[in-house]
Amino acid sequence: MKKYLVLLILLFIITGCANEEKEVVEEPKTEPTTIPVLAYTDDNPIKVGLYIKGKLISEYTTSYANDKDIVSMDVYFTDENDVGSSNTKYNFKKYYNNYEDIDKYKIGFYVSFETGDKHNEKVILNPDVEFALAPWIYIYLYDDVHQTDGAWYSHVTKDDYNDDTIFSSIKLYMAEKCDEVTSDITVSVFTYDDMDDFDSDGYYRGNSIHTAIIKNG
Repeated sequence: MKKYLVLLILLFIITGCANEEKEVVEEPKTEPTTIPVLAYTDDNPIKVGLYIKGKLISEYTTSYANDKDIVSMDVYFTDENDVGSSNTKYNFKKYYNNYEDIDKYKIGFYVSFETGDKHNEKVILNPDVEFALAPWIYIYLYDDVHQTDGAWYSHVTKDDYNDDTIFSSIKLYMAEKCDEVTSDITVSVFTYDDMDDFDSDGYYRGNSIHTAIIKNG
C-alpha cells in the first residue's frame, strides 16, 4: 500500500512539473548609444586681407603669360582699404600687434582656377606646394617678417620652414600653358588655429578669410 502511495505522489509531482508554466524573464531594453556631435564655433578674432602696395585687393587684373609673375600679395591682419604703407614687414607687425594672444594662429591660402572643364584647386598650409598646380601656376610663399631689413631673401622652402615661419606674402607665377587657363584665378587667405577649422573635405570653414579674384586682361 505504501508503495502505491509513493508512486502516486511521484506521479503527481512529475505531472505538476510538466504542466508548470515557465516564467519568462525579459531583459531590460537598452537604447542605442549616440555620440553627441559638437557644433563648430569659430572664436577667431583676426581680420585678414590681401594687399598690393598697401591697398586691399578684392579684384586685380593682370596679363596671363608664360614664364611671368602673375601677382604678389601681402597678408595683413586687417581689412582696411588702405594701410598707408607698402612695407610688408612694418605693416604685418603693426596689425599683428593690435591683437593679444594670437600666437597660436597660422596663415593658410586657397588657390583655384579652371583649365577647360577641369577644376584645379589647392588648400595651402605649408610651403611644400610650389608645383601643386603645375604646369600652369607655381606658388611661392614668403616670410617677410623674419628677415634683416634691406637683405635679399627667397621664398620659404620645406627645408627652412618651422613653427615660427609666417606666410606674410604669396606670389603666383605662370609657368607654362597659360592659354589653357580658362577662368579667373581665385586666391583666398585665411587664419586658423587647429584642424577643426576645416570641414570633412579639407576646406576652411572659419570666419577669418579674404578672397581676391585675379583676372586676365
